[in-house]
Order: sequence, then structure tokens, then C-alpha cells
Amino acid sequence: MDAVRATLQDRYRIAVDLGVGLGLRQGEAFGLGEDDLDFDAGVAHIRRQLRWDSRGRPYFCLPKGGRTRDVRLSPNLARRVQDHLNRFPSVACTLPWRNPEPPTTQLEARQRKPISVRLVLSTSQDNRVNYSKWNELSWRPALGAAGVVKKVGEEAEAYGGRSRRYRLYELSREDMFHVLRHTYASTQLEAGESIMSVSAWLGHASPQTTLTHYAHFMPGAGKRGLAAMDEWFDQDPPSNCP
Repeated sequence: MDAVRATLQDRYRIAVDLGVGLGLRQGEAFGLGEDDLDFDAGVAHIRRQLRWDSRGRPYFCLPKGGRTRDVRLSPNLARRVQDHLNRFPSVACTLPWRNPEPPTTQLEARQRKPISVRLVLSTSQDNRVNYSKWNELSWRPALGAAGVVKKVGEEAEAYGGRSRRYRLYELSREDMFHVLRHTYASTQLEAGESIMSVSAWLGHASPQTTLTHYAHFMPGAGKRGLAAMDEWFDQDPPSNCP
């Protein structure tokens, strides 16, 4: 992850930190607001995600599953976020809530009333991040530079009367942004955090979901229990009394 982070544009490196340090999905990272971070309490409030519909229109909505959650914010991650915000101040973004379609009823108007968020992550044009463009122009090239994925060709794209060439990289779901969330989960579980806690921090519907998805990310699973049981049998059993 460090190699990938180092090859990203400076303003986007914090995205890796948020993914690994808070277990965020990509849309949650791009929808995270400065006010969602309580540095004094050491907590990140995951209240929304930034999404784009099939017509390329952005909007805010609840995280996957419709559940908000709180995640512990480590002191070192907090310092990285604060440093990022000092160099790249948060950008105000106002978007519809839940659905980008124009409302047709008063109820829809209330449900889709736009909200404003000062986004932690933004583009160099002080705009919200389009996940598709970011994956294509930032994430995959960073994976390629770090040797994680291979270049498979080039493509020309016309923009503003000029033509630019972009490198194309192999597609690998295992190496997309979600791998950062896997890293967060596996690190927490390997450190001995309970399935219940990790499930809550990830925003899963149940601990069983966490266990199903991440049990194989626990290479040390069973070692602590095995050591405790071995200590139990380290003592000779008492002799039978006549």
C-alpha cells in the first residue's frame, strides 16, 4: 500500500489512509466531510457516500445498507488528515440527497433536498471526485507504477481541442479501492479485535457477514486459543487418590 500511495498525486494520498485506517468504501471516502471528523474524541462519523447515477449525475446518500456508523480515528491518522486539510482545504459541495432526479412531489422534494458538505477529498479544480475518472487516471496508474498491475496498451482521448494519450492497465477487482477495506478488516481481526466490533466499524448488516468475508484474512486465527489450551495441559493432572 505504501508504494501505491507514494505514486498517487499528493492530494489523493489521503484516500489510501482513509481506506486503510477507517475501512471506508470508495464512495464513503469521497463523500467524507471535514465536519464528520471529531479529532478531540478520536472518532470519524460515516454519514454518507458520494454516488453517480447512470447518467453521470452526482448525489449524496446514506452508506451501503442505509446505516451510518462511527469508526475510531487513530491519533496518527488524525494527524495525517489534519496535515492534508492544511495543504488542501476542504471544498464545499452541494448535491441532491438520495436521488439526482428532479422531484415530482412535495415528499420527493423533502427527501431529495440538497445538502452541503465540505469534502475532505477534492480535485485540483476544487470539485468533487468522479470515482470512474479517479480509478482510470489516478488509481490504476498508481497500481501500475507500483508494479501491482500491468500496462496493456494506450488510448487517445480528445479534450478541449487537444488529444491526450492514456495508458491502459489490466482490470483486477482484487486490486481496486476495496482492497484497502480488506486491509483494515484483516488488520483489526489479526490484532484481536472482536468480530462484533469490526462488523460495526465496517457497517456490515451482521457479524456473520464480517466472518464470511474476512475469516480467511486471519492467518493467526486460533493461535491465542491454542496457546491458552496448551498452557492448560502444561501441568500434570492430579494423581488419583487410593
